[in-house]
Order: sequence, then structure tokens, then C-alpha cells
Amino acid sequence: MLKNYNPARVWKTFRFLLTVFVIVRKKERFLYIRPLDPIAFKQTILDLGVSFIKLAQVLATRADFFNEEYLCELKTIHDEVEPMDRADFEVMYNRAFGSVRPFSNFVHSPIASASIGQVHKAIMDDGTKVAVKIRRLNIEKDVLDDIRIIGVFLRIFQPFFSRLTKNSLEAVLSEFADMIVKEVDLSIELDNLCKFRELYQLSGIRFPDVYPSYCTCDALVMSFETGMRIDDKEGLARSNIPFATLMDRMISFYMEQMLVCGLFHADPHPGNFLVGDDGMLIVLDFGMVKR
Repeated sequence: MLKNYNPARVWKTFRFLLTVFVIVRKKERFLYIRPLDPIAFKQTILDLGVSFIKLAQVLATRADFFNEEYLCELKTIHDEVEPMDRADFEVMYNRAFGSVRPFSNFVHSPIASASIGQVHKAIMDDGTKVAVKIRRLNIEKDVLDDIRIIGVFLRIFQPFFSRLTKNSLEAVLSEFADMIVKEVDLSIELDNLCKFRELYQLSGIRFPDVYPSYCTCDALVMSFETGMRIDDKEGLARSNIPFATLMDRMISFYMEQMLVCGLFHADPHPGNFLVGDDGMLIVLDFGMVKR
């Protein structure tokens, strides 16, 4: 058995995937087991953590898969978890930077803590304010374990729910597995961010500056961007920034990504888009990028 998978976790994973397959295939039960109700489904996802939270965010966009009750619960799942404990953080910080200490000040309390990593505010030796993203200890192994067990159950369920199309549940799970494995490597996120800065420099969209010499697979150092979330309609109204204008800009940006350049940001939830005081749209988090 995989190290992170005790019998209780295996059972929860089974119930999660069974629920997904039964609901998507419009069945009532499988092996006499009924799917979890929407609230229990959400709690199971939260209990399973990292990969399943990310997968839930993908599934929350699929109105063709789930009914409204399930979608409502999935949409309330946010990728926000407790920060690493100090010992784990020290291990990852030292692994990322070694004897190099590029910061004159580093705030140990993270400003954001997600399933794959957490973000800290810091100041470079030259006084520049930066955001430092550090991935969680053992996150790569945890994700690989999740992907393996999902693959095992996928092979079990497929013969009973056979319906293979290019938009099938199987295709979604396979694509997700490929994307999340890449997302835990912050050097890939660095590469994605650099490509976006180059390809879309004339798009009227702002991207963080990066400091490649301090970036590794364990850490990403970039400029500290401030602004309102794009879904903060009250804040935008107070700042006299028309929401409709932002949506037009977002649509144009995604049309350019999909139809012109072919490289697109594949994690477009509101937390990844800020609006600066000048009304400029700022894009964050390049862990999930597709071509």
C-alpha cells in the first residue's frame, strides 16, 4: 500500500470517485452503494486534501457533469489550508536557498497558504518588495500517491461506466493528473510565467517580475503585486473601475491566448486575478498553463 494511504483514506478515495462516476453517468448507485450527498461529498474532498481540492476546482466548472446542488458545494471549495509548521518550513526554505540569503527581511507568517505551497512577503537586499512562494514538504510524493490511487480506481470503474468521448470523465481525470504533477514543480511555473511575460507583453495585462537566479523547483521569487480581487465588485465600484470593462479585457486576453498565441492560463479562478489601483488587470499563479 502507498505510504500515505491507510484503509480509511483508501475508502474515502473510493467513495469520492464512486460519487463522481455515479453522478456523471446519471446512475443511482454502484455495487449497491449510493453516492455521497453534496455536503458529504465536499467534506470528503476537504479531508483528502491537495490533489482532490484541485480536482474539485476543475469539476466545479463542469455543469455538464454535475447538477446544481453538487456544483454549489464544489464552488465553495477554496484552495486554502493551514500553513506548514515551522520545522517543515525551515527544511524547505533551506533546501530552496541553501547558504544564500537574498532577503534583508523575510516575514515568516505566510500571506497565503494553499495545498501546494505558501506565499511569504520579503524584502530583497536592494529594498525591493517581493513575494516568495515555497512549496510544501513532500508535496510531490503526496500528489504522485494520489494520482496512482486515482488511476487504480479509474481502471476498476471504467468497465462499468464505459462511455469514452474526448470530453469524458476519464479524459478529464487523465488531463488533470498530468497538470497537477507539473504544478508542484515551481521551476515549471517560473518557465510558464516567463513565457507569458514575453508573449503577452503588449496585451495590456500585468504579470509579476521574476528573479530567476533565486528560483528553484522548491521556490519562486517574484515581484509583490497588490490590488483588489477581480470579483470584489464593491471595491471596484468605490475605485470607479467598471467591472464590465474588466470583463471585456479578460475576454480579449483569453481570445488572444486561445486563438493567437496558443498558450493559455488554465486556472482562471478569481483569486488569480487582481486589479491594480490604476485599473490594470494583474494575472497570478502560472502553475496550470496549457498549450
